[in-house]
Amino acid sequence: MREMFKRFSAGCTKTAPDFWSDADVGNISTAARSLYGQDAKTAAAWCALCARYDGRSGDFTFWVGVFKHLGTEEIVDFQKQRQASQ
Repeated sequence: MREMFKRFSAGCTKTAPDFWSDADVGNISTAARSLYGQDAKTAAAWCALCARYDGRSGDFTFWVGVFKHLGTEEIVDFQKQRQASQ
């Protein structure tokens, strides 16, 4: 995928600061879920990819954490639904 971006100028993205690295994963996961609904994990994955290719390693790590956190929320929700149906 990186080959795709070679033709574009890196410009200021090489030195782009981390924006999200000090935010709370739980709070952002909740906000993403309320904003994007079932597509929250996809949105977090796109944010992680964008941060990765912008060279913002702290943000990349943060968005991967949000992605993982959203995955654990789905497991908990599924277990609650399963228990309620029994």
